[in-house]
Amino acid sequence: MELFQWLDGEATTNRTRELEAHVASCSPCRHELASQQRLISRLREPPRPPEEHDVQAIMARLHVTPPMARPFWQPVWHAGLAASCLVVLGVLLWQAGPQDAPKSFAARGGGTPSLDRYVGVDLLSAGQPPVLLRDGAVLRQTTPLFARYRHLGEAPAFLLLFAQDAAGELHWLYPAYLTPGDDPRSVTLPPAERDTPMPEAVALEHPAPGPLHVFALVTSEPVRVLDVEGLGQGALTESLLRARWPEASLTHWTLMLEEAP
Repeated sequence: MELFQWLDGEATTNRTRELEAHVASCSPCRHELASQQRLISRLREPPRPPEEHDVQAIMARLHVTPPMARPFWQPVWHAGLAASCLVVLGVLLWQAGPQDAPKSFAARGGGTPSLDRYVGVDLLSAGQPPVLLRDGAVLRQTTPLFARYRHLGEAPAFLLLFAQDAAGELHWLYPAYLTPGDDPRSVTLPPAERDTPMPEAVALEHPAPGPLHVFALVTSEPVRVLDVEGLGQGALTESLLRARWPEASLTHWTLMLEEAP
């Protein structure tokens, strides 16, 4: 239960640090934490668009057949089948998107749809081949990291990707933050139906060994680096970031950094 509270950002700062230290040395808890985080990550992934050949195959099965002699009870069944086909056809047309349909999803009752519905970010380690990282992954301190994204909508989307190491130090992947006093803004994510890698991998500068919390914050308006840096010197949590940017899409990974030999 405490792992759930930690993931939800409900644990106190002191208890969070105690749990991080415990998980770093406890394999069963680290495995359980990774399982919970993988489930949350899968639930947050945006739906994949249907394949065209699948749509065509189902549409072909909906063709009307010539009328045949049927028992007296058959029209009731036929009407039920027709209604079911109309429901399936409606779902297919909604997913495939006809030419004259709106190109952006509108939530029932109006309002702006959540960025989680159409933007997703993955974290990978650079290598041959690159490795998709899950919660609990163990890495060397010197391992370069990079992100890939999907943007299935057309509304603006902007990414901040940053990490906080076991010593509380912030490390910036996107955008680059190399000179104190600069205040770069989040990078633009153009629409992309397929997984699209960011143009460069980033090696963190002397991160402390132990738990490394990586956050991908996607917003509909640009955000500045100093907006995050200004949240304080304590541990960054999902609850803290969601309270500051409630409309954002937030993905959180907890990795374990091993000291470089």
